[in-house]
Formats: sequence, structure tokens, C-alpha cells
Amino acid sequence: MSDLGAPDDAAGPADPGPTGGAPVPVPGPSGSVPARHVELSSLPPAIADRLRFEHAAPRRLRSDKLPDAVREELEDLWDGIIGDVYDEVAGLRKTKALSRDTVERALMRVADRLLQAERVVIVAGVHYPVKGSRAWKHVAVAGAGGGGAAAVQEVATFATFGTATTIAIVSAVVGEVFETYVAASARSRQYLAAQRSPDPATVVIDLAEASGYGDSAGRRATVQAAHSAATWLGEQVVRRTATRFARGIVPVVGIGVGAGMSALGVRRVTKLALRPVSELEVRRLAEEVLGDPDLYASDLERFERLGGGTVGGAPDGPLPPGG
Repeated sequence: MSDLGAPDDAAGPADPGPTGGAPVPVPGPSGSVPARHVELSSLPPAIADRLRFEHAAPRRLRSDKLPDAVREELEDLWDGIIGDVYDEVAGLRKTKALSRDTVERALMRVADRLLQAERVVIVAGVHYPVKGSRAWKHVAVAGAGGGGAAAVQEVATFATFGTATTIAIVSAVVGEVFETYVAASARSRQYLAAQRSPDPATVVIDLAEASGYGDSAGRRATVQAAHSAATWLGEQVVRRTATRFARGIVPVVGIGVGAGMSALGVRRVTKLALRPVSELEVRRLAEEVLGDPDLYASDLERFERLGGGTVGGAPDGPLPPGG
């Protein structure tokens, strides 16, 4: 089972949970019950080493060809949530661990971190897009990423629960974020090819529209529209990732389905007409002319505030000047 970076544990018993099987509070439908966070370092050393990003993540997500900002975010996401996911599934029977209820429970536990990572990679896609200006290349990259994540997920249908199931779920989470990065990259390249300056707020509206949000086609991007789009995407994040997981673990065909759906998701974005130049883009162009050395950091700060730091939350307050 080389994709997991560790021997197949199919013959052994389920891995013990870090809390000895004690129940862990997780968010309910209202999100009122806080989840206890489990660090990777709190797991038994052998299990932690098996689960960490550098050993367990699909090779496509660990590629040195990815921009440092993107690869580091994927690694931080993986290592930051894998302890919590393991804590949810360790000790469960395989059918229970792979059930939609269990997967959604685990995803709800890490949903805020997932949404934060998606926001980061959208900004990274604007500043560090995938190389190449042709849309088909981005579609191919997305397909390869989706297929790679599904290949790791499919191992869970043959191996035991515990570490294998944990890696399968986290692969779906990080695969979703990778697809978002590629989609943002593809859209940014389209704006750049038209001699435009893509703004993360504009790109997030495009990504949301391609996924079925609203009727904003052809309209200029505004802060309010970007906030609404970011909130809508946040509300969809658990459903989308649970669907990715379900399609990825189907034996044999799961890899092809995962690759095809990821490629289709990016293709939908590239088929949208470019938006008219907005006030947000004009301000961004002015900052570029002034040579802002921290444009990436300022873009990230402004964009993260669109969602208020919580899934489906309201902004903390007005965006800073220029945002």
C-alpha cells in the first residue's frame, strides 16, 4: 500500500483512538457544541508518522512543482486536521467509519479549517497560478489531482479503518482544496490573458457561479457580492467534500469518476464569460502601479474578512481601505 507510505494494516486490529474510545463533542446542526481539537503530535508516534502529510498525502499534492504558498497550505491543512479525523473514526467498524454520517461528522469538526484553506488557495491561485495559459492544461491538472486523491481514498475499501480511513477522508478534504486552487488559477489566467488584473473577490464569485450560485453572470464584482459568494461556498463545503469522498471510494471506477468530476468542475469555471471591470479591480490595478510589495498578504487579509473567519459567518466589519 505504497500510496499511504506505510504497510497495509488490513490484517491487524483497528488502531486505538487517542482518547481510548471516549466520546468527543462535535458540532451539532447549530454548531453550538465545540469540538475538541486533537493535534497530530498527540497521537502515538508510529501512527502520527504514518499519517503525516509527507508520508500519506497523494503525490500530486506533495509535488515540488506546486508554488510554495500552495504546498505549505495543503501540508498545514493536512497535518492540522488529521488528528481530529482519526479521533472520529478510530475504533469504528469499517461500515460505520465509511458511512456518510460519520464522514459528515468528521467534516463538520474540521469545516472551519477547510474553509480557511480554500480562501487561502483562492488568493494563491490569483498570485501564483498554475503555469500555462491554456484552459485544457488546468482541466488536466485538476483531473490528475482528483484521480490521485480518489486513488488514496479507494484504499480504504480494502484496508482496515483507523489510519487508512483517516487518510481517505483527509485526502477528500485536501483534494477539494486543491481543486479550488486549480480552478482559481485557471480563472486568473483567463483574466491575465485579457490584459486584466484578477482580484480574489472577483474570482470567488466566478467559482461560486460555476458551482450553481445565484444569477450574477455578467455583473461587476462588488464587496457585497463577493461576501455572499464566499458565504455560499462555505455553506456548501461539507456537502461537496462528502460527495467527493463518496464517489472516490467506489472500487475501480472511483478514480476515474474523481478525476472526471474534478476536471469538469474546473471546466465549468473556464466556460464563464469574464466579468466587466469593477471598482475592486481598478483599486487593485492602482496598488500594482504603486508597487505594493505585500500585495499577496493584503489580498489574503481582505479576502479572509469576506467570510468573517467562520463557515457561513458575517464579516467582522468593513473591509480596509482599498478592499
